[in-house]
Amino acid sequence: MEFIDRVKSYQYHATRWLLSTWIKPTILGCSIDELQLDSSDLVCYVLPFRSTVDLMVTDKACEQAGLPRPVDGIASLGEKRAIFFLGHPEGRFGRKTLRQQSERMVRLFAHQENNECDIKIVPASLFWGHQPDQEKSIFKLILSENWTVTSRFKKLLAILFHPNHILLQFSTPLSIRTITANEDNHEKQVRKLLRVLRVHFNNQKQAIIGPDLSHRRTLIDSMIRGNDIRHAIEKEASRKDITLMQAEKKAVAHANEIASNQSFRVIRMFHVLLRWLWNNLYDGIEVHNIDRVKKFAPTHEIVYIPCHRSHIDYLLLSYVLYHNGLTPPHIAAGNNLNLPIIGPLLRRAGAFFMRRSFHGDALYRAVFDEYIHQMFSRGYSVEYFIEGSRSRTGRTLNPRTGMLSMTVRSFQKNSSRPICLMPIYFGYERVLESSTYMSELSGKDKKSESIFDVFRIFGSFKYSFGQVTVNFGEPLLLTEFLDQELPDWQQQPNNADVSRVCFSLANELATRINSATAVKVVGIVATALLSTPRQTIEEKHLLNQIELLTELARSLEYSNDYSVTPLSAEKILESAATITGISRKEHPFGVTISASAELSILLTYYSNNISHIFALPSLIAGYIKTERVTTPDKIVSFCENLYPFLKAEYFLRCSPAEVEVQCRLIIKLFAATRLVIIDDNNVTAATHGSDRFASLIELAEIVEPTLERFHIVSALLIHEENRSVHHLESDAAAIAQQLSAIYGINSPDFFERSLFSTFINTLKSEGLVSTEDNLVKKQVGFPDLAQLISHTLAADVQYNVLQAIPH
Repeated sequence: MEFIDRVKSYQYHATRWLLSTWIKPTILGCSIDELQLDSSDLVCYVLPFRSTVDLMVTDKACEQAGLPRPVDGIASLGEKRAIFFLGHPEGRFGRKTLRQQSERMVRLFAHQENNECDIKIVPASLFWGHQPDQEKSIFKLILSENWTVTSRFKKLLAILFHPNHILLQFSTPLSIRTITANEDNHEKQVRKLLRVLRVHFNNQKQAIIGPDLSHRRTLIDSMIRGNDIRHAIEKEASRKDITLMQAEKKAVAHANEIASNQSFRVIRMFHVLLRWLWNNLYDGIEVHNIDRVKKFAPTHEIVYIPCHRSHIDYLLLSYVLYHNGLTPPHIAAGNNLNLPIIGPLLRRAGAFFMRRSFHGDALYRAVFDEYIHQMFSRGYSVEYFIEGSRSRTGRTLNPRTGMLSMTVRSFQKNSSRPICLMPIYFGYERVLESSTYMSELSGKDKKSESIFDVFRIFGSFKYSFGQVTVNFGEPLLLTEFLDQELPDWQQQPNNADVSRVCFSLANELATRINSATAVKVVGIVATALLSTPRQTIEEKHLLNQIELLTELARSLEYSNDYSVTPLSAEKILESAATITGISRKEHPFGVTISASAELSILLTYYSNNISHIFALPSLIAGYIKTERVTTPDKIVSFCENLYPFLKAEYFLRCSPAEVEVQCRLIIKLFAATRLVIIDDNNVTAATHGSDRFASLIELAEIVEPTLERFHIVSALLIHEENRSVHHLESDAAAIAQQLSAIYGINSPDFFERSLFSTFINTLKSEGLVSTEDNLVKKQVGFPDLAQLISHTLAADVQYNVLQAIPH
């Protein structure tokens, strides 16, 4: 018997060695730190189905990670193997599964009663071709993981043809001691563990491969048969005086125009293509907080809410999720991308297309609403951009509530599966559309998308694009949010209340997106350079300013979600110069760094990416620069009065109640960096004319354009109260454009009308103005605010605004 066991052991290890030389599985969660195991813990693994091949892959992964091996057993318990299985395959090809209680699992409960060490059960899941598929071709069904049991034949083909598409996922251990502590009955203990493991493996499978996908045509048929769509079809037929058949054909046409047709083959193609793109065009991808997605994916419907910077955003998130063993989402895309060739590819990568406006087409709206509801009801993850379109200025745009309101309405219909809204920030050193954005920011008309835009990408390979960062922000659980903001949300509240909550939800998500900002090298250099006159600065001083901004960004504790480049000031400048092309000139007195007027316009884009991080420090710097000597209490009072308006424009994280704490932290940071001197509760600016005083002035310049916009609006209202909202916005934008020409401000978003609209709306919400018959009326407190806004502005700026108002 000993000889036979030895032979079997040799056969096992030889087969395992041969297998490990051929397959290259993706292994997740396989480390002592990730599994949070103590040295005293006794570890036993569990697989959902009995499989020698699965055991070999798991055993090899454990050996490489330095974890206890499943084949080594647990000597102290007398167990020959440290693994058990929930199910056992039956039949010639192993296609059927027999669930039965593992004897080893039962023994572990008995061992725990007589053992001081904690016995930990570590679930391990293997996926052979680990993404969802809805295709009906036999070959693809054979090679792709789906919701049927993976047979021996399918595993063999997956090993032969797709050795790199195997995923092994280790999950959080379960403690036998915890189960026994909460339940005395032995049989109930075993049943509880079985139930927990079965639910876990089921949730894990849905998180990794997605829900069980039905054919696209079946989905559309079920939509058209739904009561809401039938009602919409009847109304369309009555309104347009057409037959029910004609109206139904229109509804089917709308559904086909909208619905995605996700295909594993295309996802895999994009994965290969994008891996090549990130490694050749970009210097790779940096990902933070992906564990947040993995935490909620098994139990929640995930709605991904990214910022929108580039067309490549659509593919970037799908690549990151796929690469980390998660199913790519279905993506809401504008129908301007439904181009020949490109549109069908994006549709099969998971995109569903939507019109820019639903106005005037009630049937289209009903079909789209139902499609979104079907996505959520069937367990699909979804991705959409609440900004509506790509940001041409680098700022996070004012969010739109359309898709969010559809999400909330769908959740009101069916809240059986909780929804988790996942904010995401994409940080680029250089966007692919940089030349297009530069021309648009310079005043040229926006060009429509074209299939030939794809080929222009190849012309970009001569440039350096740096590294891409993907930061997952703080998740927002929809049930908790609605319970707090709209307690009767399940009782079908009126539309006005739902609209109000959706607006609040949109702003909260935009704030969480900004809280997950990636502070990149180009953004830092752009911010420092644009704060100088004529965008020219001595290299040594620029390095000091880069170091100051980087140190502030790292020390501000802005949120738990943002990231800051770890590079030194010298490396940051070197990298940014390579990416942007800023010029470096040597002079007898030293070296200067400068940006042309055209490049400065583009640099505003990258500076706007991170300007919200420095908004409050910049406001404080401006106040100290003006006062020269002040106190922390006066600084806090000044900031608290202006903060609601900065928060609305920049989507700042701090609540008004937290402003004081943040201000005092910033003052301490200023003292640590020698921008100010603190003595006997007085805050004094650095010596006038010193490098540190120059740094303080340049830091104050970051928020200066925002204060100037605020001042333009307040000056207009003081000069003439009876202005309509429309005229107030347009007049303010015209004056800002005039100031831009006078001072050579190379920032087209300085006179962006939507920013004036945001300020006016915040004035209304703060009760400082009101609107009657669409005319803006000042209220008590407005003159005091106007005085505070102008307090730190240069006299010549105030003079030029006053001169421009009569015209």
